[in-house]
Amino acid sequence: MEKLPSAGDIVVCRISKVLDYGVFVELLEFSGVTGFVHISQVSSSWIKNIRNFVKENQVRAAQVTNVDVSKNQLDVSFTRVSAEKQRIKIEEFKQSKRSQKLIELLAKQNGLAFDAAWGEVAVPLLEKYETLYDAFQELLLDKETVFSLVPKKWQKSLEELVGKNIEAPRKQVKGVLSLSSPSPTGVEVVKSALLSAKKAANNADVEIFYAGGGRYVVKVTSFDYKVADKVLRQTSEAAIESIETAGGKGNFEKLG
Repeated sequence: MEKLPSAGDIVVCRISKVLDYGVFVELLEFSGVTGFVHISQVSSSWIKNIRNFVKENQVRAAQVTNVDVSKNQLDVSFTRVSAEKQRIKIEEFKQSKRSQKLIELLAKQNGLAFDAAWGEVAVPLLEKYETLYDAFQELLLDKETVFSLVPKKWQKSLEELVGKNIEAPRKQVKGVLSLSSPSPTGVEVVKSALLSAKKAANNADVEIFYAGGGRYVVKVTSFDYKVADKVLRQTSEAAIESIETAGGKGNFEKLG
């Protein structure tokens, strides 16, 4: 019998049929398993026309509410999955499919069967990492650690495939700069301070947004958390030094 998810699990499904009283879905992570979403579980809003909320072939994340083993069918709910959880679940599903496809390409490039590539590459990586995608991202940052788990014959082609198909993880930190100047040219003084902040950034992307009341959100993104945190500190210090040199005041508060 095909493996089934359990009640409470969040699954990825494709809508296969829309009816007036609900929708039938295919569970994309479980071959041959279908589910049903009653109209009351399609949306928390009042539904006059169900087709305004769902369409055939739409991919959604849903929570399993009941499992009928004898029929190999489940009751699932869209309303029990927040927009954020849905985004995360679908992204994880896409990453999983992408990783599996990469193993297929790896096997093909080496003229070997998929099972061989899976057994010698995927299995040892999954013993250390939660997902293959995590392992592939780690390879971009710490090749030696990942290659210590993978036989040498796979390493060159794996590195090439990962480099072309996987993005390195990016870390983000942010804070709030408060800048003020009593000068008649205060606006220009503040602009100069913000320019000093951006010039102080190295090895990271810096974005600055006006938040009102002389407050500016500074967002720093890098491939390494420590680098991002260091750049955030450097940019805020540069801005404060610039504004204080011009007779103004500055303060910084890190968020999160």
